Amino acid sequence: MGAAAAAAALWLYASHGRQSRRAPEAVPIQDGRTLDFSNGSPEVKDSAADKAAMDAALRQMDAATKNVTFKADPPPKQ
Repeated sequence: MGAAAAAAALWLYASHGRQSRRAPEAVPIQDGRTLDFSNGSPEVKDSAADKAAMDAALRQMDAATKNVTFKADPPPKQ
């Protein structure tokens, strides 16, 4: 009986280790859609609320960076 319990425990330990080393699931990135990881796995969403949130964020980023400029690199010395 003890040997059977030990074998079952070792099997559970070994099978759990393999599951944690699986490669992550590939998620195709699609323009205009969001990736939701809230349930533990990636889910591509395309709702009106998500689109409105993305549009608002893009407007905020554009407004925040409209006056940002960078100096040109000086010409290389020869």
